[in-house]
Amino acid sequence: MIAYARMLSRYEKANVIGTKDFSEILLGHVLDSLSCLIFTPLRGAMKLADIGSGGGLPGVPLAIVMPDAEITLIEATGKKSAFLRYVSEELKLVNVRVVNARVEEVARDEVYRGAHDVCTVRALARLSVIAEYSLPLLRKGGHLVAMKGREDEDERAEGERAAMMLGGRLFGEIPVSQVPEAEQKERRLLLLEKIGETPDRYPRRTGMPVRDPLGKRS
Repeated sequence: MIAYARMLSRYEKANVIGTKDFSEILLGHVLDSLSCLIFTPLRGAMKLADIGSGGGLPGVPLAIVMPDAEITLIEATGKKSAFLRYVSEELKLVNVRVVNARVEEVARDEVYRGAHDVCTVRALARLSVIAEYSLPLLRKGGHLVAMKGREDEDERAEGERAAMMLGGRLFGEIPVSQVPEAEQKERRLLLLEKIGETPDRYPRRTGMPVRDPLGKRS
């Protein structure tokens, strides 16, 4: 974990995280990513997809502590994907696969569609958008673990409606406490469960989930 935090703080080829402060990275980002493990079913996952992985949060910390799981890091930006490959090679994370593509494309690929026990996302998009990205990637009975901040009732309701359209349901949420040394932020895990098959038309073409989120009230 410390070696990974140092890589995030020292990498010069791309801006993979918004700060170079080592302590902030270690406490506020790397260790924070392990809060996903509060959701105990994640600990038994054998195939996990980290969507919009960026600098590898939470996917890389989870790969470190879950060496028997196959972790797929999905990242559309080439420079960030290069950093993820660098990290996985330097840390010898043989359980990590980096996919440099848009998640809408990955989720239509038969290699990845319906193949994962858990999807994770961290500060990526509205819940409805995340639902359209993740539910096609999950097997039936699989879960999305979304790391979110302050409660937004409209976003939650929209996300619930979107999940139903995609073969999922809002499973619950778990509040996350911060370690005393870290900046205190409101944190929670939002959980979706896949309970049915996702219609073949989802996810829609690249960019559509963000431009026209599912679950909006007309």
